[in-house]
Order: sequence, then structure tokens, then C-alpha cells
Amino acid sequence: MLLGLVDSYFVGQLGLDELAALGFTLPVISSAHGIALGIGMALSVLISRMLGAGNIDQAARTISDGRYLTIVVAIIMQLLLWLFFDPLFKVLGAGAEVMPHIRDYMFIWLPSIPLMFLNITGNTVLRAAGSPAKSAFLLFMVALLNGIFDPIFIFGFGPIPGMGMIGASLATVLAWMITYAISVFMLGYQEKLLVRTLPSWPSLLESWRKLMRIGVPAVCANLMTPVAAGVLTAMMAGFGTSAVAGFGVAIRVEAVCLMIAFALSSTLPMFIGQNLGAGKIERVRRALYGSLGFVLIFQTLVYLGLRVLPAIGPLFSEVESVVAIINDYLLLVPLTYGGHAVVILVMVSLNAMNQPRIALAVTTLRLALINLPLAYVGAQLYSTLGLFVGYALGNIISGILAFVIMRRVWRRDVGVLATHI
Repeated sequence: MLLGLVDSYFVGQLGLDELAALGFTLPVISSAHGIALGIGMALSVLISRMLGAGNIDQAARTISDGRYLTIVVAIIMQLLLWLFFDPLFKVLGAGAEVMPHIRDYMFIWLPSIPLMFLNITGNTVLRAAGSPAKSAFLLFMVALLNGIFDPIFIFGFGPIPGMGMIGASLATVLAWMITYAISVFMLGYQEKLLVRTLPSWPSLLESWRKLMRIGVPAVCANLMTPVAAGVLTAMMAGFGTSAVAGFGVAIRVEAVCLMIAFALSSTLPMFIGQNLGAGKIERVRRALYGSLGFVLIFQTLVYLGLRVLPAIGPLFSEVESVVAIINDYLLLVPLTYGGHAVVILVMVSLNAMNQPRIALAVTTLRLALINLPLAYVGAQLYSTLGLFVGYALGNIISGILAFVIMRRVWRRDVGVLATHI
């Protein structure tokens, strides 16, 4: 989350078109993250139960097989983005003035997709194995290294020339490369969760089948958010380049505001999986409902904090229209982050409870049937401000519906959760 925010800060100093270009890349980059997180979710659900039941060797084999699947999926995404690059960004609303900057950024970023996928799934595995501190260290290193490299490669330092958007992308790729080397050491040598021997073809396919049973719905659910961001970006493009630039910054600030909810979403499924594997249903119930109550309170405090702080917009741009978009978004939408957080936790918990299709339904319900239609109607009635109001209202409605669905699933399946592995 901080990596994206730091990028926005430094790129915003290059100019309006560069900041808007970064905004157009957000749905694509978020889609890649969503796919990797979906694979990581499938891995975490399977191996957390294996570890909870004491099957360490089986967990290590599954992790190694999952990394092969991760590479295959990453290469497929890479090829698709190369093939449909220009049409994709034109659909998002990118004009001729920003396309050169998008190309500069993405053509450095695209080759790093397999590396990024392995980093994200590796971090998920570390959390599922009960080593969240190591995962946190790796993610902290990504943000720290990116923050160090950004000004060096964007503006230049000593013999290193300023490279603008290319430099921003290069900084991110280098940060991922360094942390990848560390993660391999942690997984392979410290945790001993990587198997060096190649699996047989039937064994590999069986592992992939189990992973895809959970992973495909999880990937689809994770993709709903960046797809929705793409639709919203296209809507904002209708209001001009400044609107896209401001929206891109606001979305990155939003990610930081939801950081605790995302942190819970990356640890709660592992907690649920391990305790289901050990047959401790009551611990699962207390963790689940306790987390939902906590995020509602915490996100209310985050909103109050935003109201106390000075306006954030001027930190990222000197263009008045960009600042207005950022400030309008952060005035309205964060008030409903509690509902958004509830949907996030319900979705990942349903995956951990072997209900990936219901998890996908919850996310689809929130975005495709509630948030986006309300945002569109609001935009038609009251421009960008109406769009933000509609989207915020959707967060409230979808949060309530997600909680109702979660309660029904829990009451229906609580008797078989411990054995449904």
C-alpha cells in the first residue's frame, strides 16, 4: 500500500500527465496483485490445514507445486497484456497525451510480473506457516527500498540520470528483486517449505487441481475490485485528465486507510484454516466475529483521523482540480470504509471455510450489482461528487449484506466445518 502511495508522491512532481498515467496503470497492476493473492489464498487455505493437522511434508510439496502454477499463470498474464496493451488502456479512457507515459512505466513493469507473483504468494505462505513477522519484514523492505530508489531513478542522483516514469517502474522492480531473494532464503532454508525434487506429472496436476478449486473463485473475487477500479477510472476519464489523476491518488490513499483490514484479511484465513484443521470451531467463531466488530470501530477512527489531519491533496499535486478530486473523495468515501472492510473479511473467511463460490458471489454482489451502478447513477446526476456518494452508499449496503450472508453460512455449516477439508 505504501509503495503505491510513495510512487504517487514522486510521480506527482513530474506533472499532471504523468500522475494521470500512473492512475491509469492502477487497475492493471491491481489485477496482477489480485490474481497473485488469489493463488496465495488457495495455497494458504490448503497448507494452513495441513500444518494444523501436522502434515508438514505434504504442505511443503503443495507449496512447491503452487509456485510452478504461479509462474505459469504469471507468464500467461504477461503475454495477454503485451498483446492487448493499447486497446486495454484505450478502453480505460487513456488519451494520446498520457499513453507515452503509460508505456514508459508498464514496459519496465511487465517483465517483472512472474517475480512479483512469486513474492506475493511467498509472503502468503509465510503467514500461513505461522511466520507473519517474516512476511511483514519482506513487505516493509519492498516499501522501504522503493522509497529509496524512487527519487534516485525518477529525478537522478550522481551518475544516475533522471528517468521519469521509467525510473519509477525500475525502482519498484528492483525492490521486488531484492525481496524475492530474501523470501527464497526464508522459505527454503529457514522454514524448509520448498521441495527441491521435481514432482511427477500426475502428482503436479493433482496439486494444481486442488489449488484451482479454491484459487479460481478466489482470483475471480480478487479481480472484481481492480475491474471495478478500471470501470471507475473510465468514468472519471469522462471528466478529464485531472479527474483521473486525483482519483488515482485517492485510491492509493484509500488502500493505506484500509491497511489494517487488509492485514487482517491476510492473517484471518490462516488462523481459520489452522483452527479448523485442529477442530477448534469456537476459536474460529470468536476470531471471525471479533475481527468484523473491530474493523467497524477502527475504520470509524480512521475517518475521524482524516478529518483532523490537514488536506492531503496538496501533497501530491499543485493542480487545483486534482486536489479538489482527492479532497472530495476522502471527505465522503472513507466514512463507509467499515462496510468495505466487512466485505473484505467476509470474502477471505468464506474462502478459508471452503466456500469460494459464495465468497465470489459476495464480491460480485458488492461491485457489479451495488457499488458500480450507484456510482454511475450518481455520476450522471451530480458529476464526480455524485459518483463518490453513490460508491460510498454502495459500501454501506454491501457491508450489511455480506454480514448477513456470513451469518447464514456459519449457522448452516458450523457442524461440518472441522471435517470439511
